[in-house]
Amino acid sequence: MTKDLSNRYLNGNMHTADALASVREEIAELKKIEAELRDEILSQPDNRVGDMYKAEVVLSAQNRICQDKIKELIGDVDLVRKLVEVTVVRVNKIGARR
Repeated sequence: MTKDLSNRYLNGNMHTADALASVREEIAELKKIEAELRDEILSQPDNRVGDMYKAEVVLSAQNRICQDKIKELIGDVDLVRKLVEVTVVRVNKIGARR
């Protein structure tokens, strides 16, 4: 969808600093809208399929190094690179409706 939008920032009508500030303001507004839409999707599991896209909530586990635990056990984080703990992460996936 966004590829069809005209690029009004790089066509020379606006100074680069002004264009950058304007883009950042738009991004901030879009992030607020994204958060509201995401919250609505998460709160309504039965309403996740649109006309063009469907939203899926996917849970995954990631291994991460716990540097505080390494410091507590050994004292030097650089001595050990792989003391891991599992963290559950929720990913909101939006894809084309098939």
